[in-house]
Amino acid sequence: MERPIFDIPGFLAERARPASVATTTGRGNTALAMMWFVAEDRRLWFHTPAETGRPAPFLDAARHEREVAVMVATFDPPDDVRQVRMTGRARLEAKDGARVRRIYERYVPDWNAAWADHAASPNACLWSMSPERGMAVTYPGLENGPVFRWSKPVRPGWSVLDSVSEG
Repeated sequence: MERPIFDIPGFLAERARPASVATTTGRGNTALAMMWFVAEDRRLWFHTPAETGRPAPFLDAARHEREVAVMVATFDPPDDVRQVRMTGRARLEAKDGARVRRIYERYVPDWNAAWADHAASPNACLWSMSPERGMAVTYPGLENGPVFRWSKPVRPGWSVLDSVSEG
């Protein structure tokens, strides 16, 4: 299958849809969390607190450019069961207040000063991952549907996060 089976960028842009993110710690233990994100510039972007003295496996993965796995899914059978599963290297990013605000605005219905202060906290870091490999699948009526998989660009310059209506 050469093209995604549904509009992946549109799905990832749906408001209030969280991502399940997994990585391994430096000791090889698994870490899993639900996170807010925004899909922009061919990357998934996250904003994670960095509390002194507390483990930060996702920031450590980004700091060391280790791989993370991300799944964004719906499960409202029988009509809406969709999954996008992706893996790729994480990386720390420079502070970008506008991007952080776009992450939060996807989940917070009423932006206010308290949320602005939280988003601007110096105790949080912006990081991202580029989906290098993955799959997208839907189960209409809970029946198996075709699976779209990628492990390299489908065509030169293509990203799964590009609009599927292009080219």
